[in-house]
Amino acid sequence: MSHPNGYTKEMIKEILGTAWLDKDNMPETGNQMRRRKGNEMRAGTRPYPKYPSKESRIADTSGMFDENGQYVYPEGSGFNWMEKIDPNSPWNCTGGKVS
Repeated sequence: MSHPNGYTKEMIKEILGTAWLDKDNMPETGNQMRRRKGNEMRAGTRPYPKYPSKESRIADTSGMFDENGQYVYPEGSGFNWMEKIDPNSPWNCTGGKVS
C-alpha cells in the first residue's frame, strides 16, 4: 500500500530497522506498569512499599537526620541558581542556594 509521502510500510520498516515497533510483542509502558502495580497492591497480591517513619528517622544515628526527622544536607551542597544561569547577573544574591 502506498502512502501519500511515497513510502510503503515495508520501506518504513527497513528505514527504521530496530526502532520499528512490533505491535504483537510490545512490553508494557511505564503507565501500564504503574497501574498494574497499583491494582495488585489494592487487590492484596503485592505488598505496599515500606518507607521509613519519622520516628525511625529521629532514632537514626547516622547523622543524616536531625532531631525532627528532617534530612540534613551536607555542608556545601546545593548551588546558587542565578549564579548557574548568569554569574554576572545583578540579581545574583549569595544566600539563594538550591539544594
